[in-house]
This record gives sequence, structure tokens and C-alpha cells, in this order.
Amino acid sequence: MTLAELPLNKPAKISALPKDEAIAAQLIEQGFTLRSHISLAHKAPFNGPMAFRLHNTKISLQRDIAKQISVSF
Repeated sequence: MTLAELPLNKPAKISALPKDEAIAAQLIEQGFTLRSHISLAHKAPFNGPMAFRLHNTKISLQRDIAKQISVSF
């Protein structure tokens, strides 16, 4: 399952980052590390960005990036 498919408020763990090293490096700097706990806080309408709870903060991502991040329960 990817972050883009994650149900609202369902806790998960990040299991894989994007294969693009530049994108993965930016995500790691923002706290998206393997085995981090994450949940979906909000989905903007019309394929807008998604907001996630990560390390006691909310971080938004574009949906195309969220589709590249795998999660497990």
C-alpha cells in the first residue's frame, strides 16, 4: 500500500521511499524515514496535496510523491 491509498487516521509505518534518490533525500530531510509512524490527516479535493501526521507535526505532500512511498501496518 502507498501513502496515497492510506485511509484517514489509520496509523502505518513507512516501508519504502521513492527510487529517485533526489526525492528520497528531500523526504528524509523532512523526517520521512523507514519505520517512521505516519497517518493521513487530510486530503485536499480535486487531487490536491495530502497532509500527514509525522513526528508530532503535519506535513503535506503532492499525491504523485505520496504514491511512491510504501507503507505497512
